[in-house]
Amino acid sequence: MIAYIKLGKIRGLFVEFNKDFGSSPFFQKNTFHHETIIDIPYAQFIYTSGKWRPKLTKRTPSKATAKKIPIRSASNVNQENGETTECLKRIHKR
Repeated sequence: MIAYIKLGKIRGLFVEFNKDFGSSPFFQKNTFHHETIIDIPYAQFIYTSGKWRPKLTKRTPSKATAKKIPIRSASNVNQENGETTECLKRIHKR
C-alpha cells in the first residue's frame, strides 16, 4: 500500500507498506537533502521538509551583472581610414 499526503506547497509525507521490506531494520532513520527516511518493519516513511526547493533550470542575469558584448566590426574594414574594401573573389557580384 502506498500513500502520499501533501502538507502545504512543498512539504509532503510518503508512506509505503510492503512485505518485501521484511522485518529488519527494526528502526532506522536517514536524512538526505532535507528528506527524512524512516524504516520500520514492513514500512517506510519519507518526509520532505519545507526547506527543500526545486532546482532552477534557467537563470536570467540581471542588468547589472550581464556582460556587455563588444560591437564587432566587419573584417573588410580598413582600420586606418574606416573604408570598406570589396572582395574580388565573390562569385555573385552585383
